Amino acid sequence: MIFTSLSFLVFVFLVAALYFTLFRKCQWVLLLLASIVFYLFSGPKYIVFIIVTSITTYLFARRIQALHDSEKKFIAENELSKDEKKLIKKKYTKRRKRWLLLDFFINIGMLCVIKYADFALSGVSGILARFGIDWSKTFDFVLPLGISFYTFMAVGYILDIYWKRYRAEKNLLKFALFTSYFPHIIQGPIGRYNKLAEQFSERHRFNYERVKKGLLLMLWGYFQKMVIADRLAIFANGVYSKWDEVTGLPLVLAIIFFSMQLYLDWTGCMDIARGVSQIFGIELERNFWHPYFSKDMPEFWRRWHITLGAWFKDYLLYPVSMSRLCKSINRFTRKKWGNQASRAFSTVIPAACVWLVTGTWHGAAMCYIFWGIYHGILIILGAVFEVPIQKLNKALHINTECFSFNLFRMIRTFFLSAIGRIFFVSTAGFTQAVIIIKRTFDLRNFGLHTLWDESLYSFGLDRHGFTLSLILIALVWAVSMLQEKFAKEDKGIRDVVCEQNLIFRWILYFGLIFGIIIFGIYGAGYNAGAFVYGQF
Repeated sequence: MIFTSLSFLVFVFLVAALYFTLFRKCQWVLLLLASIVFYLFSGPKYIVFIIVTSITTYLFARRIQALHDSEKKFIAENELSKDEKKLIKKKYTKRRKRWLLLDFFINIGMLCVIKYADFALSGVSGILARFGIDWSKTFDFVLPLGISFYTFMAVGYILDIYWKRYRAEKNLLKFALFTSYFPHIIQGPIGRYNKLAEQFSERHRFNYERVKKGLLLMLWGYFQKMVIADRLAIFANGVYSKWDEVTGLPLVLAIIFFSMQLYLDWTGCMDIARGVSQIFGIELERNFWHPYFSKDMPEFWRRWHITLGAWFKDYLLYPVSMSRLCKSINRFTRKKWGNQASRAFSTVIPAACVWLVTGTWHGAAMCYIFWGIYHGILIILGAVFEVPIQKLNKALHINTECFSFNLFRMIRTFFLSAIGRIFFVSTAGFTQAVIIIKRTFDLRNFGLHTLWDESLYSFGLDRHGFTLSLILIALVWAVSMLQEKFAKEDKGIRDVVCEQNLIFRWILYFGLIFGIIIFGIYGAGYNAGAFVYGQF
């Protein structure tokens, strides 16, 4: 069952009908049952993996919580000196860490084996081949639905219990709902238990305004995915399938189209997921906030895949920054080269770890690792040269607050992120990506003639389809600008739409519906469920 199928819409309608009628007193039970059914339809033989993750994380978190309580009780009931308390805390911390590491070994280990075993074996095979040894072995695992997302949610949960941010859940089934909740199982967002647990337990009455806004968000999500993203994909795929035959303008447009496709494909999925969840009265976190309006790469990553960035910040960046190794390096560099060098090193090491893991998280291939390294370098360079660049702008009397300078920064950030996307399409690795980049910016053979000799329309989109794509990109830009504007007034664009007269609202609703029916990309041989980030 996939988000863009008719069966999914029927499924959501049936679940919502039961949710507000027969299951009013135990709505979370229905959501758990619906999530199990959804997962079984999507890949029944892989449900064992999410069951293992749910049960092991639940049990180990309960054990860690019991050790927290036992330590607190022991210290309260006994008169201990400061040194004795230290020893007791050290003893209990060691025991808790064992359960934490066991959970990591099982769940992160399971993710690594399924996702990266074949990649590692191919690397070993390549090394042995250099010595004349012909050996190859593959497992050919199929990636279980949402394993990267629910594994990260489970790991975040048990770390929060370990760090005493909140208490462990006592009900196994309620925790299982958190890991398997069907609106966010495919592509996130990566939820936090403390933000969702209370919502799952509450009773949610039928609210017409809330349901209407949820349906409107779903409708906009389908429009972004089926009308815009999948149309842009036709051109981008057509160009990249002939990357060794074209240069210049077609590749520049392919970069732009692919970047927009990736964004709209994923944000469309997020809007569908959030819209479904809002129907049930449960708010999922926003995962995107107009990333292509960003003025620098750190801002871009605060707006793109927000929950993944927040997860890495809380569970990887901060722990690495506060580790003994980093503290030792900071002290050494401060003593040797001063505070500025110390600040640079304190940025470089955690950022390098985060971006190496981020690239690896996206997939088991060198192209994803290079993508992570590329963005890591951009972030590190931005942090290291931030102060010198500010001084240079001041010395050159550059007005950094005017519209033209901010527009320049947005365009620069867009193309820096777009160039990184080439690693996503260069399946042959780093060398192919470099060649594509060189061919893209080949000014001697830029291919301006493709604008008038109509060869630009030989990559899958005819003149009308290409023109429509440009109009749709402009539409997305206009909607995004309105969302930014209304957000400053503490209002959402759906709130503004719902305030309009009945005739205007229904013209808009029918416009989106018939836009999907008339201009949507679907039919024989088309996989409407192939969300780009579903593979991660």
